[in-house]
Amino acid sequence: MNGAGLLVAFGAIVAYEMPRLIRGRLWRELAVFLGMIALGLGLSWLQSMGLPTKSWAEIAGPLGQSVWNGFANLLSLGRAPFSGQ
Repeated sequence: MNGAGLLVAFGAIVAYEMPRLIRGRLWRELAVFLGMIALGLGLSWLQSMGLPTKSWAEIAGPLGQSVWNGFANLLSLGRAPFSGQ
């Protein structure tokens, strides 16, 4: 029954948002919207099945930290590099 509930929930989101995107001929936005819906539905389905999934914070955290350190080193201009702590 979890799968049916997910389909109803995500179907309601699509039914609410998609007609406006089609009427406005916003094809790129529609493609991104449907891609995000597919990712969300896939991750929700995996979690409802009890399969382990990674948190977005675990994925984006180290990446964001390295980008932040790179910008800080760029902006330091001879000062000591930023430690990030």
